[in-house]
Amino acid sequence: MILDNAPIEHIYTNGKKSHELYVKYIEPAVGREATCLPSTSPANAQWTLDRLIDAWSVIKEV
Repeated sequence: MILDNAPIEHIYTNGKKSHELYVKYIEPAVGREATCLPSTSPANAQWTLDRLIDAWSVIKEV
């Protein structure tokens, strides 16, 4: 499995639906939690670009 051999330190999901699917199907198989970040989809109009940048900047901290 790639997670056993690659230096992946953390997993992030892009939006609530992808996080739901990760938790349901992937997390039980790999045993790693993921952090849900806000969707970058244009349909997610409630998030301005500045807010998205701020929220996604947590990736730099890991």
